[in-house]
Amino acid sequence: MCGQGPTRRGCGSSGREFCVFSKVLGTFLAWLSLPATILREDLCKGNYGPVEAGPGACTFDARHLYTKKVCGYGSVRAVSYNILADTYAQTEFSRTVLYPYCAPYALEIDYRQNLLKKELAGYSADLICLQEVDKSVFVDSLAPALDAFGLEGLFKIKEKQHEGLATFYRRDKFSLLSQHDIAFSEALLSEPLHKELCEQLAKYPLVQEKVLKLCVANTHLYWHPKGNFGTFLHHVACDLYPSIPVIFCGDFNSTPSSGTYSFISSGGIAEDHEDWVSNGEEERCSMSLSHPFKLLSACGEPAYTNYVGGFHGCLDYIFIDRNALEVEQVIPLPSHEEVTTHQALPSVSHPSDHIALIFTLKPFLPKEQDTYSRLGGGKR
Repeated sequence: MCGQGPTRRGCGSSGREFCVFSKVLGTFLAWLSLPATILREDLCKGNYGPVEAGPGACTFDARHLYTKKVCGYGSVRAVSYNILADTYAQTEFSRTVLYPYCAPYALEIDYRQNLLKKELAGYSADLICLQEVDKSVFVDSLAPALDAFGLEGLFKIKEKQHEGLATFYRRDKFSLLSQHDIAFSEALLSEPLHKELCEQLAKYPLVQEKVLKLCVANTHLYWHPKGNFGTFLHHVACDLYPSIPVIFCGDFNSTPSSGTYSFISSGGIAEDHEDWVSNGEEERCSMSLSHPFKLLSACGEPAYTNYVGGFHGCLDYIFIDRNALEVEQVIPLPSHEEVTTHQALPSVSHPSDHIALIFTLKPFLPKEQDTYSRLGGGKR
C-alpha cells in the first residue's frame, strides 16, 4: 500500500499494489485470490477495515538513506529504541497531559505499529534492542515482521508493568549462546551469572576458538523524580562477563549530567556525589561504587532522545566496550525541524516519544581471527 499519486494499479486488476488517492479514503477494500484448488468460496478474500490516510513524510525517512543495506560481515549495526508501550499511550493522562498535541488516531497501536515496522525494517540492523514493548505487539506484529528480514526475537515482560524488553539479532551473523533475564531488584541476591555463562561457553569449544563473542544487554531503568540510583548500580558493579565485549543498550532515564550516566561512562561514582542526596538528607545513601568496564557512549550525548511537550533531553544510550569495539558510523538523528513538525513526539509521522539510536560498529578482531569473518554472539 503506498500513499502517492492517483494511480489505481491493483483496483480491478491483477496487480498487488493499491495506491491510495483522496477519493478512496474511508472506503473499503476487497481482493480476489486464486488458490491452488479453485473453489468458488475461496475466491474472495476481504479486509473490511476502511482505507486511512498515511503519515506522509516520516521522521526516519532520511535516516533510511544511510541504512539501505545490511552491513557486511565484520561490522554490526545496532539500534536501541523505546517504542512507547500501548499500555501507556492509551491512558487518559497521556491523551490529555503528556501528548495532547498528538492526533488521537496516531496514538492507536494499529497505526503506530505499522510505522514501527516500516521504521525498523528500514534500518537493516543486526541487533535491535527495544524497550516498552507490549507482549501482543511483539508476538503478533514485530516478531513476524522482523523474522521476514532475518531477525530472531527474544522477549521478557515486566509483569507489573505489562510491557517489557525485546531484543532481536540477525540469524546469519549471530547464534544465541545464552540468555539471562535479570530483574535488578532480585539480582541483589547474588546470582552466579558469570559461572553460568562459562558453563554455557564450555559446551561450544569451536565457538570459543574462532568466533568473536558479544554480550548484548538491553535495559529500561525505572524513572523517579527524586531518584537516580537503584539496584541497577549495585548489580552492574559486579564483575559480569569480564572477558567478553559488551554492548549495553537502553532507556536509562538519565541525562548526561546524572550520577547514573557518570557511573556507567567513567567507571565509578564518589560517595559525595549530589545524586546520593537526591531524595533529601534524611534518605542520604553515600557510598563509593566502581565497575570494571570501560564503556563509551557510541552515539555520544545528543541534545535529546526524548521530546515531548513538557520535556526534552537525552535519556537513551548505547554503551560499548571502548577497548574491544570501534564505532564505524553513527546514523544522524532527525533534524529539529523534522521532530517538531507536529509540535512534539509522538506524532502522525513518528510512532514514539523517543528517537531510535543507530550506529555501526566494527569489532577489533584478534590477528588469528582476521580471516574468519563470520560472527557469533551471546545475548543476555
